[in-house]
Amino acid sequence: MAMGWGGGGEAYPIPHPDSNSHHAQEALRRAKFKFLVRQKIIVSRKWGFTKFSRADYLRWKSENRIVPNGVNAKLFGCHGPLADRQPGRAFLEATI
Repeated sequence: MAMGWGGGGEAYPIPHPDSNSHHAQEALRRAKFKFLVRQKIIVSRKWGFTKFSRADYLRWKSENRIVPNGVNAKLFGCHGPLADRQPGRAFLEATI
């Protein structure tokens, strides 16, 4: 995800697939010439709008520890009553 920063401190996130990252950055680079203030292009290390890094998100997704929850994602942890867990299962099931 690339972000452009406007003159008044506004951020303009551009969600895009990783394969189109170069095109999004080029579009922001060309758009910054239309404004008189200095702008920055920031490429996020996070996965989409979540608080998780790309590597962590992909690893947890393959382990079924994370599920999409709107624009965010929900991470399942080891907390909760032991009675809710099956024997040999470390993580709680998704309750959606």
